Amino acid sequence: MLSFVFVASIIVGLVSSQPPAPDASCFQPTAVTAEDCCKIPKPIDNAIMEKCRAENPKPGQMPAPGVPRTEGCCIVQCAMMETGGFVNNALNTDAIKRSMASTLGADPNFGSLVNGAVDTCARQIQNDPAYSVAPISSSPDRAGCSFIPQGFVNCLYTALFKSCPAATWTESSDCQALKTKLDSGCPFFLLMGRGPRN
Repeated sequence: MLSFVFVASIIVGLVSSQPPAPDASCFQPTAVTAEDCCKIPKPIDNAIMEKCRAENPKPGQMPAPGVPRTEGCCIVQCAMMETGGFVNNALNTDAIKRSMASTLGADPNFGSLVNGAVDTCARQIQNDPAYSVAPISSSPDRAGCSFIPQGFVNCLYTALFKSCPAATWTESSDCQALKTKLDSGCPFFLLMGRGPRN
């Protein structure tokens, strides 16, 4: 019984020190999607993403709004490992920049923003102890997926969206509202889907 209490307290400690769950307000429908406002090219090659999606199907049930996840996104971890950007539980910024040189970096509007965003986000995520906490797998047949790759990619998209070049930015109050959501801590990925229009 004592060992069960000890293990349970470790799990509770792990969950409580993970990246914070998005606030319920982040899940509220928006009139536009992030892509409606700023067309950011995909940072990872489509063939790699398809391979990783096939190898890591989405779990049947996602955590409810406000409930912390016990592990990061396995698809993103797979993609970053395929490109050499995530090795031995650490981000490899040189490999990330090399792999993005032919995707996001090749875009004339975003190319100049990539290296700075990669460096800033790698520092921010790698130095935040909440992202380095050991994940708890949602599936008994594999190890848990790190929070670091998902946190990094979310940070990268957030940085690029907030610095979206004028040539690809749609100026509107709805798009500004998405920037406000990001400033309040909402994950970029929650801005990619559109809720019902009012």
